[in-house]
Amino acid sequence: MKKNILVILLSFILFGCSNGLHRNPVPSHLEVNDGLLSSKTLRHWGDIPYSVEQYVFDEKLRSATFDKNLIVDEAGNIKPQHFLTISGGGANGAYGAGLINGMTESGKRPEYRMVTGISTGAILGLYAFLGEDYDHKLREFYTELSDQDLYETRYIWQIFSSSSLLNTARFEKLVRDEVDRELIDKVKKEYLRGRTFLVKTTNLDVQRPVIWNMGEIAMHDTEEAVRLFQSVLIASASIPGVFEPVLIRFNINGVIYDELHVDGGVIAQAFFIPENMDVEEMTSVEDKQLTQLGINLPESRVSHTWMINNSRIGAIWEPTQPTLTNISSRSISTMIKYQGRNNINNIYHQSNLIGSTFNYSYIDHRIPDTPQDAPFSKEYMQHMYCYGYVQGLSDKHWHSQLPDYSKMKNIEPWYDLQARIESFNWNVIQPGLAESINRCILDLNSINR
Repeated sequence: MKKNILVILLSFILFGCSNGLHRNPVPSHLEVNDGLLSSKTLRHWGDIPYSVEQYVFDEKLRSATFDKNLIVDEAGNIKPQHFLTISGGGANGAYGAGLINGMTESGKRPEYRMVTGISTGAILGLYAFLGEDYDHKLREFYTELSDQDLYETRYIWQIFSSSSLLNTARFEKLVRDEVDRELIDKVKKEYLRGRTFLVKTTNLDVQRPVIWNMGEIAMHDTEEAVRLFQSVLIASASIPGVFEPVLIRFNINGVIYDELHVDGGVIAQAFFIPENMDVEEMTSVEDKQLTQLGINLPESRVSHTWMINNSRIGAIWEPTQPTLTNISSRSISTMIKYQGRNNINNIYHQSNLIGSTFNYSYIDHRIPDTPQDAPFSKEYMQHMYCYGYVQGLSDKHWHSQLPDYSKMKNIEPWYDLQARIESFNWNVIQPGLAESINRCILDLNSINR
């Protein structure tokens, strides 16, 4: 999908299309000092150290409602802590949706103390954070929707007065209808228990990542908070130039200004611990707070970091035609692939830093990508969902060491660049996989009727 969109996007850029949004961007010297966004617990820059003082303040706010059962089991033993980070990937998010639901079916899905998401990973992250009761939402979102449910293609004359190639009003309405006050209150409830859900967007005005504490937004019982919660999810999934960007408005000294936010994938494909955080000091602060709550901690605690990578990290052989768009799009897609690889390396080292095991899952690069003419093809997403679901039934697909890219062949004798996923022979990846996926597809079709 990335490749298809990049080709269109580059053509769009070459046209020099004008921006269709009416804006009043915040001046560089002003800070938000009024309203919801003035809260320092609600968001922070993702490229500077997160202050320990702020962390202490944040945790004190929910210490009275902290659920000790997150840390201690019925016998009084300290539980392993689980952290989940989910990457972007567009329609490939269906893989992550299936994987999560497969883990539920296997009985091995843990309750995650923290969930982070970017782009489609933000949508996935919301339902993964809320737990097994929302597995049906994951299935519906990634197996029942298709291109026409998410966007309309603009006519060429409309592009010149628009901020994006696609009219994504349908996607925005879908998110705003689904993510209502009732659902946000459930995020609030889990946040008060001591769990955290973080989403990253890109503020294009200042070229900086923004990390949003979704539980903190949920703490505000206002319509403004509901709209902001929804807007962050939409913005995180807004591929710049293709999906419409999101204007987040706020008040400064009685004047309404705005920030322009797009896909967090502009900066990173996935994130775990916010950059530049002093992990040792933060851990020490949390340990002290848990001790104050009467929880006696052992010298060493067990934790597990789980990374769902909704992308193909292996190199894919494909002859590049010597044209401007082909060379440019191939270069950008390669850049995104290596950005994703660097994110894996970073999260691996962050996990080691906190003494956590590292486990990641990814899409085999030999599987055909989204069709050129339908980046959100229902058939494609159903197959990717079932691929993830079958993987989730077993723990064999999790990898604990950094990838050895030299062992990932980027071409096979049978490989067909034009193949569609419907005709792909899954058994070349794993014997018996085709039968399992076909059975899953039949089950989906019976459910979706």
